[in-house]
Amino acid sequence: MGMEAAIALAAVSTAAGAYSSIQQGQAQSAALKAQAEAQRRQEEAQRTAALQREAQRREELLSQQSTVDALRAGRGLSGDSPTALRIRQDVTGDAMDAMRVERLNILNGADSSRMSAEQSDAAASTALTTGYLRAGTSLLDFGAKAFAPTSLANSDPGFQGTWKGRAVSYFPNSGSKF
Repeated sequence: MGMEAAIALAAVSTAAGAYSSIQQGQAQSAALKAQAEAQRRQEEAQRTAALQREAQRREELLSQQSTVDALRAGRGLSGDSPTALRIRQDVTGDAMDAMRVERLNILNGADSSRMSAEQSDAAASTALTTGYLRAGTSLLDFGAKAFAPTSLANSDPGFQGTWKGRAVSYFPNSGSKF
């Protein structure tokens, strides 16, 4: 096999590897974007659930207060007495506190879903960029090895000298001259 055929075969192999890196990055990015979208839907569902649960709890509170008022009226007790007002205030305050706590717990879960979606978006971008960088690195490495003067491409790690009138050195494991 001639030198040109070996270079052509290496070029095809490098191009296939670069294409594979790009495809892998795109696939990872698409999966992470889908995950981020699912997390956004979960956040929205949690926010809606918080509003619905709060409305339900308010209805329950009004029902309880109506029941207490009906019982008082049935016994002939005044609803305007200081004791009655204090009981009503305590029951209302406790119920409102419980509603706030429940709503905040649900909203904290929604915020967690939102932050997870943001992290998934960032990871998707990183995966895509990494795929392109790997492909670029493969192509640059091939170019440096295939088209560099033989004395540089296969030199010992301590090589230092000149190339086209410029000082260069060879960094091991990089395949590049700088």
